[in-house]
Amino acid sequence: MSDNILVVADSPTVRNIIKIYLMNLRLSILEAEDATRALQLLRLVPVSMVIADIELRGTDGITFVKEIRASEAAHLRGIPVILLTAEKGGHLQQRGAEAGANGFLQKPVSHAALTATVRQLLPPAAR
Repeated sequence: MSDNILVVADSPTVRNIIKIYLMNLRLSILEAEDATRALQLLRLVPVSMVIADIELRGTDGITFVKEIRASEAAHLRGIPVILLTAEKGGHLQQRGAEAGANGFLQKPVSHAALTATVRQLLPPAAR
């Protein structure tokens, strides 16, 4: 695996905040503004983790997770995925887990929560 993390969010602000929060982990951050571009990147570049907003242009984060888990490439099916949402309540979290998401964080995401979740889910080879 690599030390690349793919951040998928249509908001440049969200992507920048995540990049800033993860700076101390010494990881390379790749960015995609939608699921289509993210899937292209996943096929081209080795990635250790995906952090995706649940609300994406053209599709949603839950559908995106399902597409990753259904991928023909075995290495993609096992990538840890963290979903972000501003919605309160557990309904989306349950749907995300059923789709195959490994983590779920409420926005606005705190630096501590994001860092802890990334460290917990990042494959040992990428740490």
